[in-house]
Amino acid sequence: MLQSKLVDFIREHQMATDQDKILVGVSGGIDSMVLLHLLMRSGYSVGVAHCNFSLRGQESDADEQFVRYHCLMNGIPFHSITFDTQQYARENSLSIQVAARELRYGYFDELCREHKYTRIAIAHNLNDSVETVLLNLIRGTGLKGLTGIKPVNGNIIRPLLFATRTQIEEYAQNHSISFRDDSSNATTKYKRNFVRHRIMPLLRELNPSVDISIYQTAQHLTEAQILVERELAKIRENLVREENERIVIDADRLMNEPVAHIFLVEFLLAHRFTPEMAGQVYNLLNSSVGSRVESETHVVYRDRNTLILQQKQLHRVESARIDVTTAQIVKPLKLSFSVEEFSLGEKVEKSPATATLDFEKLVFPLTVRPWEPGDRFIPFGMNGFRKVSDFLVDCKVPLADKQKVYVLTSGKDIVWVIGHRIDNRFRVGEGTVKVFRAILQG
Repeated sequence: MLQSKLVDFIREHQMATDQDKILVGVSGGIDSMVLLHLLMRSGYSVGVAHCNFSLRGQESDADEQFVRYHCLMNGIPFHSITFDTQQYARENSLSIQVAARELRYGYFDELCREHKYTRIAIAHNLNDSVETVLLNLIRGTGLKGLTGIKPVNGNIIRPLLFATRTQIEEYAQNHSISFRDDSSNATTKYKRNFVRHRIMPLLRELNPSVDISIYQTAQHLTEAQILVERELAKIRENLVREENERIVIDADRLMNEPVAHIFLVEFLLAHRFTPEMAGQVYNLLNSSVGSRVESETHVVYRDRNTLILQQKQLHRVESARIDVTTAQIVKPLKLSFSVEEFSLGEKVEKSPATATLDFEKLVFPLTVRPWEPGDRFIPFGMNGFRKVSDFLVDCKVPLADKQKVYVLTSGKDIVWVIGHRIDNRFRVGEGTVKVFRAILQG
């Protein structure tokens, strides 16, 4: 019965054909052992991959030996690897669960390339999908997070996703399938186990079929998600445009959009904004220019009539030293420099990308650095000081671009707001005999 349902499920979701070579992730637990048994009985070409995450000492080693022996006795190609998961998690600032997932799928991809596997089969079941829905609901998620685990994701397939844990246990018993118990599954220190052992039993007291109910609801939401994505794509065309490395959202149109909030929730998920953060972004519509909301990787600014989304500059080079002999730098900006003789009446380049300065007025070394709040200079053609921040506003520099503005300084004086205006005090004049020329490239 379970075998015929599995074959039907594979066909329904176009998971694999008879020509596919399937790599089965097998931990030694009941789910993966049953999946392996079912795929083999159904005539699929399979190989086994086992990951030893070195998290449970001898128990982890025993799991590996169990799976290795099973494959040897049944003539199944076997691949295994041992990871120092804790060290990988520390080095990459990840939780143990996330680290193990990255290591596992990375290894599976390597095996597929090396041994020509075309599908990767994972033994997630119906209860796993239900637990995922509840976890996403608890932590806060967009609509997509309530659709559960997907049967197919690229070359990753989950042929057991239709089966409950009880059905899998009955199949293992009826076919005398041996398996290993993972002791860590009993602890409730992990969120998924807490949901499994504490929350689901209580929900079953209200509805003994709650697992099926949640699973079916998730399937309905999957179809609803398709409709929502179609509508959101139309809204995006009307609201969003891309400019260089940033995304610009029309604030006025967004404010008049009836489903603006859900649009932001779904649109910003890919940029690591939680639904709560998306609500904060929506509130930017009524905030002053300069207000912002940040995720781990991106930031949204309020700028006049727009919201601007861009990636954070996490590794910004702060400054560079310029000596008289420096000919070029490439970081933090690409600039070239030269010292040249100057004759009265000689034409001076007026481009914002070129600064022609009186060499004798400069104190070396010069410095290229980001502008800072409180910075002041006397813009060329003016007599009084002006804050750089106010000058950039006057020049209508978009808020998202302001953090990319650098200045060239001589001692404590700003001599050039790079790419915009030189300081009037350092301009070429009647007494200039030598100039220092800086050119912004690219």
